[in-house]
Amino acid sequence: MVQITPVSVTDEKAGAPYEDRDEDYSDISDNESVASLSGADSDDDDDDYLADETLADRIVALKEIIAPQYRPYITSFVQSTVGWVDWTLSAGWSVTTGVLFLGSPLAIMLAGNAAGSRQDLSVQAQESSEIIAPGASL
Repeated sequence: MVQITPVSVTDEKAGAPYEDRDEDYSDISDNESVASLSGADSDDDDDDYLADETLADRIVALKEIIAPQYRPYITSFVQSTVGWVDWTLSAGWSVTTGVLFLGSPLAIMLAGNAAGSRQDLSVQAQESSEIIAPGASL
């Protein structure tokens, strides 16, 4: 778990604001400082730590990034968004199933009526041709 501690900006030895002094770093040679900045030694340690870290650990760490005073606002926003999405999906499901249950039989009935009306028109056309030319063969 991450521990956050406040850091003062003053130099404890002099009581004045911190100034970068070369004597503070006299025990580190130039080659060592370059190697430590490049991270050559710490790459293996980072890989081991990342391999041991689980998804739950990462989620907990993300939770700790957000300041405690903002967490209720973000939680309520996420919960209301999830509520709206849930309502929209259930309303869409209801409308879709209603259309399928009521619309499918209606579409079948209308298709049957259309076929029947086409048949009636062809029968009427045959009757009208018989009336115009009785006894004429087709």
